[in-house]
Amino acid sequence: MLALCVGIALAGCKSKEEKAEEYYTSAMALVAKGDVPRAMVELRNVFEYDGAHQAARREYADLLLASGRIQEAYSQYLRLSEQYPDLVAPHRILAELSLRSGNLEAARRQMNDTLELKPGDPGAQAIGLALRLHEALARGDASAYGPIAQKARALVTSDPGIPTGWHVLIDALNAQDQKPQALDAIDAALAQNPVQYRLQVMRLNLLSALGKQDEIGAQLKVMQKLFPDDEKTRSALVAWYVLRDDPDGATRYLQSLSAEQNKDAQGYVELVQMLAEHQGPAAAARELDALIAQNPGTHEGRMFGAMRADLDFNAGRVAEAIARMKALLQDAPAGEQTDRLRVSYARMLDGAGQRKAAQSQLDAALASDPDLVPALRLHAKWLIEQDEPDAALVALRRALQQAPQDPEALSLMAQADLRQGAPDLAANRLSQAYEASNHGPMQARSYVDFLMEHDRKSAARALLANAIQHNPDDPGLLHRQADLALAENDWVQAQRIANHLETLPQPEAHGLAQGIRAAILLGRGQSDAAIDTLKSLADTSRDTRAIAAVVQAQLAAGNPDAARSYLAQKLAATPQDRGLRLLSANLAALNGDTQTARDELRALWSEQPAQSAPARQLYRLLAASGDDAAAREVADKTLAAQGATPDPLLMLYKARSQERSGDIDGAIATYETLYQRNSDNPVLANNLASLLAQHRDDTASLKRAESIAQRFRESPEPAFKDTYGWAEYRLGNYDSALPLLAAAAAGLPDNPVAQYHYALALEATGDLPGATKALDHAIALAGNALPEGMTDAKARREALAAKTRGQ
Repeated sequence: MLALCVGIALAGCKSKEEKAEEYYTSAMALVAKGDVPRAMVELRNVFEYDGAHQAARREYADLLLASGRIQEAYSQYLRLSEQYPDLVAPHRILAELSLRSGNLEAARRQMNDTLELKPGDPGAQAIGLALRLHEALARGDASAYGPIAQKARALVTSDPGIPTGWHVLIDALNAQDQKPQALDAIDAALAQNPVQYRLQVMRLNLLSALGKQDEIGAQLKVMQKLFPDDEKTRSALVAWYVLRDDPDGATRYLQSLSAEQNKDAQGYVELVQMLAEHQGPAAAARELDALIAQNPGTHEGRMFGAMRADLDFNAGRVAEAIARMKALLQDAPAGEQTDRLRVSYARMLDGAGQRKAAQSQLDAALASDPDLVPALRLHAKWLIEQDEPDAALVALRRALQQAPQDPEALSLMAQADLRQGAPDLAANRLSQAYEASNHGPMQARSYVDFLMEHDRKSAARALLANAIQHNPDDPGLLHRQADLALAENDWVQAQRIANHLETLPQPEAHGLAQGIRAAILLGRGQSDAAIDTLKSLADTSRDTRAIAAVVQAQLAAGNPDAARSYLAQKLAATPQDRGLRLLSANLAALNGDTQTARDELRALWSEQPAQSAPARQLYRLLAASGDDAAAREVADKTLAAQGATPDPLLMLYKARSQERSGDIDGAIATYETLYQRNSDNPVLANNLASLLAQHRDDTASLKRAESIAQRFRESPEPAFKDTYGWAEYRLGNYDSALPLLAAAAAGLPDNPVAQYHYALALEATGDLPGATKALDHAIALAGNALPEGMTDAKARREALAAKTRGQ
């Protein structure tokens, strides 16, 4: 018995290494069965007992990479290379991933580490060729493309299993405009591994460029089979059918995708979307009307009816859309679909300015199904708009329990994080939303914009490179990439983007391409060529914005006479064009002829008093000349003429005018209206919170100021920090207020009110010497006329001196 007990005890006392090995063995068995999620859990268990387990770390990194979680994979390979610096493969993979994300410096460093460990490594050599090609493209050195292509071809001939080598060869051939040879190289690379999304997309584009229209459909079908979850490929194939005037073929294809529940209906949804995009809303409406007639009183019929209502709503037929949705719900049976219809109806009602009725529909949907994801998302969206991010996050966490990879819920979480002043958390949510959307263009654009707003250009550049690999024809992403290239004087990259935009069918793509080309020419100092390019665009598009771009380019080149002459020529051709008349008034103002500008703007405004553009310009001109009363009159009359849809910028002008005139309650009311319509705007948020914190004394107003301003917790803008810090101070939260107001004072060293706020926070937290110094500085900055907000500064200084003497 004693021996048996000892044996049992020893069996239970396994070492950490033994436990780690057991988990690793279990993980590999799960990988062999194809159960990757559970295998990854087991691998993480390995690291709990042995963080330096080489095989487990490599397997975990490989699985992350295979599942498309690039950033996480990169981190794991980096850790593996740090733990085992003599391993060649991690350095090579890190170099490849760095190259893919556009981090060329890291790619070169990891390539050198690879070659140091293994001289002549083919993968590292391919990366070296890729770096050489990038440098040659940046220099515009066309003579280097051929030799690089030859070396890449030799590399893949000796070792066909080097994907980077194939990519270099293909890119070098494309750079030389050798499309047939590039297509052959792509076919050879795909023969090694067909599951390469970028190369499949490049093959599709080359088939189109070479005019091989009969092969495009087959290529799209291959891609759809290889990437069944890729919505872009599926949509492109539907578009191909539609463009061939074969909507029946598109329908048959969509119905054949799978036997999943509601998949056929989803196919019809995509068909209608394609019809709307390529043949217009009328074609989509006809298709929906036919589908509704074929499915009376059914689940599908109600869904098609909701889509028809959505078409009406987006076309501005709001009353018809709302009436259609109301009718759909009258006889709809209880159940999830009806709850979803209620959420759609709530969105429409809210968009029509009927939030109370919308809330009633949403409440009914949530009462029926508290876990309905669309309802939880809409509920969270409204909570965020009401500056209740904590409650919004509770709703969104509940939504994610039902749909853990819901991109919209993750994006809304990012908005809630931003409202709480947590940009790092928001960045993580946006990254998750991008991955969860399968690299969707909308999520990519949101994430890129966030990165740019937070001055993270390197990360934005890498994200754009990745997103465009998955969305090569998205004008919004290409436009952002071009802006980055132009800002960095990367003319070659910008030109490549312009060339690609030129080939796209989207109406805005051609104008973007021409604008990029003009910016390249202007950046290179070739203003005459840039102006000619813009003139060509203006003549083709006949768009006032294009004509304005010509005028701006001529002014930038120091040719005001040429600008006036060109605009006069265009006005002579169409003298009643209001856009050109507005441009003429602006040009007169820029040239110092304010009387002419004022007369022309008044004429435009009197003809159409509800139109915003001339009213805005006239307001600015009058306000700049000091005629505040006349400027305010323009804003008030225009807003009155606009009725239920007032121009937000004119309302902002009105609020500022009310504030300057001392009508603080009026300014707050105007800002409240603006804020309800766009609570994401940081300027509106700051102005409203600032007025509430400075001019209201009731706790409710001060708490509202705090909840609005909390988004500025991590803001680099000192004026925003001052607003949030002052709201905290007014609520008596002195310890929270002090660091915010200290940062604001440091960022606004010449602003007496910011120094005054800082002084009061120092006094409240017991630093009387510091408060005295800061208050003296504030008073000195203000001079004899103390600004509003610190009129009691001198009295406070005397009280502070008495308090100091009493210590």
